[in-house]
Amino acid sequence: MGKDLPAPSTGGFFAGAALPLRGLRFLLANGGVKRYAALPLLLNILLYALALALLFWLLGRWEIGAVAWDFWGPAGRWLSAAVNWAGWIVKAAAGLAALAIAYFSFTAVGMILASPLNDLLSEKIEAVYTGTAKSPDLPFRLTARASLLSVWDSIATACKQLVYSVFSLPFLLVPVIGFAPLFLVGAYFSGFGFIDSAMARNYLRPKHKKLLAKGNIRKIVGFGAVMQILFFVPFVGLLLMPLGVAAGTLLYCDCDWNKLFHENGVNSPRGFQVPTKQGAEEPKSP
Repeated sequence: MGKDLPAPSTGGFFAGAALPLRGLRFLLANGGVKRYAALPLLLNILLYALALALLFWLLGRWEIGAVAWDFWGPAGRWLSAAVNWAGWIVKAAAGLAALAIAYFSFTAVGMILASPLNDLLSEKIEAVYTGTAKSPDLPFRLTARASLLSVWDSIATACKQLVYSVFSLPFLLVPVIGFAPLFLVGAYFSGFGFIDSAMARNYLRPKHKKLLAKGNIRKIVGFGAVMQILFFVPFVGLLLMPLGVAAGTLLYCDCDWNKLFHENGVNSPRGFQVPTKQGAEEPKSP
């Protein structure tokens, strides 16, 4: 079973804000998970290195200084020198623009590249944390259906975030309150998104996911708030992706799903197994 430090006490905003640190400690304590966490970053670095190398190779092949208008006399020589200097300026500007675009787009592109790898990382973290084997595979038909439903659920969640964000925009004109509602909306959906990586992988649907969200709203907002603030820092954002996935997966594993299903009269989906630490007493089904 993987090494993990004690989970933060069940609490609100500040317990959620501590989740990224817990995710970091888990990754550092379990060497077998590190390679899964590092893969998206290494892939992104390789992609950007190749793209920048190609660009600077093309810039290097751009010949400057070929313009010569000596037949115009002094005026022609001055114009040809000016054009050649302009070429060097354009080349330097293109190089600097490429570096700036790479700097500010590194995190966004990395998140897109990391999205298909997050499930793999989440699955590995769950296996190490609980010490249990992977859930038995479902027939392809049911697995494909669950994947399509997961995509649909993600689109629906994104639409909800858009709606809540639009309703939060008027508060930007209100003194004192200002940006707070929009930030809190983003924080909630950011935190929920990291937890959803584990929930969707385990075939949970919106009616199941809202059971966790309902009792952990402040924790999710605290978690998402910290992640949002740190994501504003270029490069650092991509480094935080594994921490978010790890923290969200740990929170998912700590949830007493049997109790939630029983108290709310909801049946678990087919293929779902309650995440239980190996050696711990198996929760009794209601």
